[in-house]
Amino acid sequence: MADYAATIISPMSKPERISRSMGIYAGKVAVSNYHQTLATITGITKFFKPTSNATTGGFTHGIVSVQLEGPSSAGYLAQWDYTTGSLKCFYADKATTPTATITLMASATMSAGGIPVLWNLGTAGFGSTGTAGTGPVTVGALAAAAASQLASDVNAGTFGFVAIGFI
Repeated sequence: MADYAATIISPMSKPERISRSMGIYAGKVAVSNYHQTLATITGITKFFKPTSNATTGGFTHGIVSVQLEGPSSAGYLAQWDYTTGSLKCFYADKATTPTATITLMASATMSAGGIPVLWNLGTAGFGSTGTAGTGPVTVGALAAAAASQLASDVNAGTFGFVAIGFI
């Protein structure tokens, strides 16, 4: 099992000052070996310095915001973990899907092409024969499930990033 490995690719040699105390740094970060035990990405955090104001609310590395351009080149999602100064990666969806029951109702007044549409209790479906009434229909994948964290020792791909923090 290898450790978390990330490489920074940027045309910038250092952050560009955007105010008296803030700077912006941008580029790409390639997470070649993701590990659930997150490690600080010093290629980003080394440019920013914590201040007494930046340590509140979990901004321990002096970074106020890290924005990612979207899924990685490998299709994974990520968010900046302010406490560790690292990217926490996720699968785009979860393996389990939620289920629920929807009750459908047919009546003698519903029709398709002049033929009444009725609920057939014997086949549990709609048809031209049967009786008016209700019946349950179970469906899956009603909503997106929460994403789960990427497994360790996976190439998470490359993410574009913009980091803003105290310099």
